[in-house]
Amino acid sequence: MEMKRRKIEEVIVPTRLIYKNDFYKILDYKDSYIIKGYTVVLVNDNIDEIIIHNLHPNANPKTGEFCIPHSLREFPFNEETKKMIYSMLSCFNLDDCFFTPWNEIKYQKQEV
Repeated sequence: MEMKRRKIEEVIVPTRLIYKNDFYKILDYKDSYIIKGYTVVLVNDNIDEIIIHNLHPNANPKTGEFCIPHSLREFPFNEETKKMIYSMLSCFNLDDCFFTPWNEIKYQKQEV
């Protein structure tokens, strides 16, 4: 088993959230929610973990490990999966999270 780490220096801001299967646009947030890069851990060239060093409801606050779907672990890290990761990191899924930042963000329900 071969393990590698790839540091990605990219700024990602939260833009939307999911709560009770409804979509919301994030209008304002604390600066601590701006992601200033992340690390992708690869095992045998496939994505195994994503580690961030900022607050995110879907990342373990102690380890920084971001929750990813198991199916993502079947893919190599490339431009397409990088876009998927960007999309996941810019969204707060508050239906399944470590904490809820209700008092630290402003949001508005989106009509579908």
